Amino acid sequence: MRRRAVALQQEIGSRALPVVLALAVAASLGLSGCASMNQKFADSASQLPHVGLSSNAPARPAEQMAYPAVHDVPPPRTAVMLTDVEQHKLETDLLAARDQQQISAGVPLASRKKKEAAKTEATKTEATKPDTARPAPAPAAAPASSGRIY
Repeated sequence: MRRRAVALQQEIGSRALPVVLALAVAASLGLSGCASMNQKFADSASQLPHVGLSSNAPARPAEQMAYPAVHDVPPPRTAVMLTDVEQHKLETDLLAARDQQQISAGVPLASRKKKEAAKTEATKTEATKPDTARPAPAPAAAPASSGRIY
């Protein structure tokens, strides 16, 4: 019984294949004709009233604009990188300017806040450190093997 069902399915499948191919070819031919018809329709329909561009639309430019130069790479930089000393001096100057602005605005200094936060963090870590005077307990020994392989 099962063999008959499989044979029937194969027979129907082999019959349906040419039909499916014929439909696919007909659809592709039909759609390819739409491209030329679409251009003809666009030319004639654009002349109809209330279709196409409005009367106050700007005219298209006679020459198309060039694409932006996306592959042009800027020239290499001529500026020299700061040395470590120059960078440190720049950072300290910026910090001094920030502190001066905060003092004139009446805001507590950010550098003081950071120092105070670092001090409190240090005291917290010292309080949580284990006592090094006491030796650490020895790890528990592993149980002896019975010699069996499971």
